Amino acid sequence: MTSSNLKTGFTEFIADMGRSEKLREENRALKDEIAQMRFKEENYYQEIVSSYQKLEEMLEFKEKHSYDLLPAQVIAYPSYSYFKTVFINRGEKEGIEKDLVVVNSQGLVGRIVEVYPHQAKVLLILDERSKVGVRDQESRDVAILQGKGEKGVCELKYLSNKVSIELGDRVITSGLGGIFPEGILVGKVSYVRKNPRRLFQEVEVVPSVDFGKLEELFIINK
Repeated sequence: MTSSNLKTGFTEFIADMGRSEKLREENRALKDEIAQMRFKEENYYQEIVSSYQKLEEMLEFKEKHSYDLLPAQVIAYPSYSYFKTVFINRGEKEGIEKDLVVVNSQGLVGRIVEVYPHQAKVLLILDERSKVGVRDQESRDVAILQGKGEKGVCELKYLSNKVSIELGDRVITSGLGGIFPEGILVGKVSYVRKNPRRLFQEVEVVPSVDFGKLEELFIINK
């Protein structure tokens, strides 16, 4: 074999290696693109299913209640966590007023405390500033529900030690006080402690609403 043939063969070998490397790169890029498409399709499908389920829950809630309900969406959570509030995409221009009650398909969320042209701030029942007139659905005793902030639960205030409250009792709004309509589910009793040295017993309530996943809400129009 002549030196010319060797040179030609070596050149072709190098060219073949270059083409092979290019094919491998194209193959890797194609696999990455397919993986991305599958990821997007799977997540898009899951989001569609999730949205459909939420819509069904909201429609079911609306059918069960006679309230005039205005749908709204959570658009922001404050960066600070001490105050339990969220912002929604409805405001003064949409007929929203202060102290309108906010719910979702799971139960009571809170009430509107500030109104802007196209937004409003909702004070959640978890906030320590929140006070709601409630009733134990089993014993029929009334109390004031107050948030406990960071603990993620609420407490029932002014329940006498003589009152019989049981774990698992459902707590609903009493309708007393003029803001919250009667009969909205608030949560279930999760802790009861009677202290003979105190006039009132200690009672905690776990809200029925999952406040870590607030998205679609309803505003109850007066």
